[in-house]
Amino acid sequence: MSRLASRILLSLLSIALAGQAWSAADASPASASPTAQPETWGIVTHQPVTVAGHEFCRHFVMAWRDKPGSERYTLAIRERPSARWGSLVWIEFGQQRVLQLQLPPARAGLKALAESAADTAYQTILDIERQRQLLSDADLAPDEF
Repeated sequence: MSRLASRILLSLLSIALAGQAWSAADASPASASPTAQPETWGIVTHQPVTVAGHEFCRHFVMAWRDKPGSERYTLAIRERPSARWGSLVWIEFGQQRVLQLQLPPARAGLKALAESAADTAYQTILDIERQRQLLSDADLAPDEF
């Protein structure tokens, strides 16, 4: 995919997601040569409903950006609020749910919780990638085992 095509696709995705996306392709340094093309790029989308969900997503994305190679993975963060139990948040990679957690009704420890969730999700995704490399079956698609 050419760099122009990937930029156009990225722009369309960011418009479609109403500004709630982070793109690793846009985070590339300005000193990179114009002929160098990124091998892959990833997006972290989120659909928070509550204020706590917004805060969790913001801290998660900040922690996710610090992970080496995180720009290769596309994640979706979803939230289902509950007045009684707090909010249920899950993180999806591909078609797999890699992490599910309950946000507390109080927002006091959301930053630490989001940073821990970013670490756990990153390790889980690395494990999934290792499994994909080790297990290859011609009869199955990469996401079917």
